[in-house]
Amino acid sequence: MSIDLLNLEPVKASTDLASYTAFIYGTPKIGKTTFVHKLYGDRVLFVATEKRHKVLVGANVQYISSWVEYLTVLSQLRNKKVKERFDVIAIDTVENLYSMLETYILAKYGKTEFGQVEWGKDWVDLKNDWKNNLQMIEKLGYTPVFISHATQVTTKIPAAGVLQEQVNDTMTLKSDKKTGEQYYEFVKYVPDLKDKVMAPINKMVDNILFMTVTTDEEGKEHRVIHLRETLQWQAGSTFTDIAPVIPLDAEAYKKAVRDAIEKIDPSQRKDEKESIGMEEQKLDFDELMKEAKELGVQFHKAGRMEELQRIVDEVFGAGNKLTDAKKHQVQPLFVAVQKMKEALNIGDE
Repeated sequence: MSIDLLNLEPVKASTDLASYTAFIYGTPKIGKTTFVHKLYGDRVLFVATEKRHKVLVGANVQYISSWVEYLTVLSQLRNKKVKERFDVIAIDTVENLYSMLETYILAKYGKTEFGQVEWGKDWVDLKNDWKNNLQMIEKLGYTPVFISHATQVTTKIPAAGVLQEQVNDTMTLKSDKKTGEQYYEFVKYVPDLKDKVMAPINKMVDNILFMTVTTDEEGKEHRVIHLRETLQWQAGSTFTDIAPVIPLDAEAYKKAVRDAIEKIDPSQRKDEKESIGMEEQKLDFDELMKEAKELGVQFHKAGRMEELQRIVDEVFGAGNKLTDAKKHQVQPLFVAVQKMKEALNIGDE
C-alpha cells in the first residue's frame, strides 16, 4: 500500500448504500434479517450462526457452527471471484459468533472457563481475536453489517441532566433515600451484548439501527427504524441530516439515506462505492513458507515451540500445523510469519 501525502484527496461521501457499515438490532421476529436481504439483495452474504433462514428465498447464506468455520469464511473472502460476487457480509447474529469464539479460546488452552491461563493470555486472545477478525471483513474490502437482538435495561439519570423536552410518560421521577437527589428511572433498549463485545463494533459502524414496534394515536401498531439516539434506545447515524425515525422498510431506509446524502454539497459527493479495503499485497507462498520454516528453527533452538504452536493455533485454528498450510492460505501464512517475527523481535529490512 503506497502512501503519498502530497497527492492526498479530500474525503467525499459515497452515494452507494453498500459503502456504509451498519449495526442492526431489534426485538425478536421484527424482520432484521429480511430487511438486510431486501436492502442488498444478492450482493450480501449472510454468515449465519443458526438455521432460521429457511424462508429467506434467494438469500446467500453460509451457516457456521464454530469459530474455525468463521475463520474459514474469512479465508475464502480473500478470493477474487468471491469479491466479485459480494459487497456486504452480514454477521447474523453477533452474540452467537462471540460465543463460538469463547468456546474456541477455551479449547485452545484446554480450559473450562476464562481466567485459568497464566498472565491472562486467554482474556487477551479473546479481546484481540474478536476485534481483529471483525475488522478483517472491512480490510478485505467488504462492508460489514452486524445483526443482534435487543434487550431492556433499567436506567437511572439524575434529573438535573435531563432536558424537560426529553421527559415522557415512560419515565418515573424518584428521589435517592440517602442523598435526596432526584433522578429519572426508565427502561432503555440496548443491544443484547456485553460492552466488551459491542465496543469494537461501535467503533466500526457508520449507522446503528434500532427496530421496534410503535403505536400511533389511533392505537395501530407500526414497525419502525430509529436512527437517532434517545434516552429510551441506542441508535445513531453518520449522516447529520437523516430522519430520526422511518418505517421498517428497505426502500424507506434507502430513501432516508439518499435524502441525507443530497443535503451534502455535490462537490463533496461521489457516485462510486467507497474503497474500504486494503490494497492487496502480492505474496509469494513458497518464499513465505521457506521463511516460516527458518523462523520455526529459531523457535526450536530457543525452546519456544509451545509459543510457536499458540501463534499457529491463533492464525489457522487449534490443532493445525504451519507446514500444512495450502497456497490459498497465503495471507494467513503471511500473518503467521509476521507474528513469529514479532515474537522473535525480528524487524523487516
